[in-house]
Amino acid sequence: MPLTPGWVRRNRFAAWSGYFCVLVAFATLAMALTAAGSGHSRLALIAGVVCAATILFGLTVMTTTVHRDHADHHNVPSLLNDTWEVSPAFALRRGAPAAIEPRQAG
Repeated sequence: MPLTPGWVRRNRFAAWSGYFCVLVAFATLAMALTAAGSGHSRLALIAGVVCAATILFGLTVMTTTVHRDHADHHNVPSLLNDTWEVSPAFALRRGAPAAIEPRQAG
């Protein structure tokens, strides 16, 4: 059984962290709106900052990972499709790049 390539581990991290960032962002948005509506301005500000920071972190992780995957010709992050394929031997003999080896920067 081959080892999991680094880009697959990076995609899993990006997909799961994006998922949890959405959950935290919705929860803190609800907290911020509730605190603002009930007159607790400091708590609303704290929840709003946490919500904005969570959204910024999630977007940054996802966009940088997708950009890297497009540059290296890999699959983009997905929670539903968590597989990768090794190039078959006949394709490697014809000159196709190996699917699990990253492209070397030149």
